[in-house]
Amino acid sequence: MATLSRVSLPAVMVGLATGLLLGLVTTSHADHELPKPPPLWSPLDEAERLALIDVPGGMVQVPAGPFLMGSDPRVDRAAGPQEQPQHQVYVDAFQIDRFEVSNVNYLRYVLATGAPWPHYWREQPFPEKIAKHPVIGVSWREADAYCRWRGARLPTEAEWEKAARGEDGRMFPWGNEPAGWIKSNIAHPGSKRGAKYPPLANVDRYQNGVSPYGVYQLAGNVSEWVSDWFDPEYYRREENRNPIGPTTGQDKVFRGGSWN
Repeated sequence: MATLSRVSLPAVMVGLATGLLLGLVTTSHADHELPKPPPLWSPLDEAERLALIDVPGGMVQVPAGPFLMGSDPRVDRAAGPQEQPQHQVYVDAFQIDRFEVSNVNYLRYVLATGAPWPHYWREQPFPEKIAKHPVIGVSWREADAYCRWRGARLPTEAEWEKAARGEDGRMFPWGNEPAGWIKSNIAHPGSKRGAKYPPLANVDRYQNGVSPYGVYQLAGNVSEWVSDWFDPEYYRREENRNPIGPTTGQDKVFRGGSWN
């Protein structure tokens, strides 16, 4: 089980091209056939229907103040070198989504802007049974564009970590005990790894594993993009007040999750 570990992924832009051509066929025969009726179903019709599904939302307030960022290998034996040293950071107050972005909420953005459908939606958006699952297969640039459309932004890595662990230096959002898969959607021996869709959970599940500020699944389900560039040595020279990460880089940081 991963703690609040730090990893990176190349910021690759993934596009999805789709098209629909509607035509009217005529004939010169006197007794020509009537035009065929339009199809009873289309991916767009299904998308518009799915977009009406009610999903949880809202933001929580994280107060200003200091917290311990990073990991102490004396306490967390799984701590990697890029998570050290543990150090105190101060962040101003901010708001953050209570839940991961669901398929439905991302679909509303796609329908409103014409943004590409995520790769995992294929020819149609997604089955209704995973409407409340977190959206996956979204690049950093696509995640950034979604946030801007909402009039918001991606959190910094420091903001994400404070929202996840609070101010008492805990290892997990719910405390210091791993607690297995009872408090978060993490990989375990019974997981269905061969399923068509990853074994994700609805964004509002695992209420007993929320962070001190009430944010869900920051140590399980899927990983979340943050705004920072990745540098494995950054913690050794990080600003101690409202850090925003390195000024340049090749990879962006993502945090949390169990199904990447």
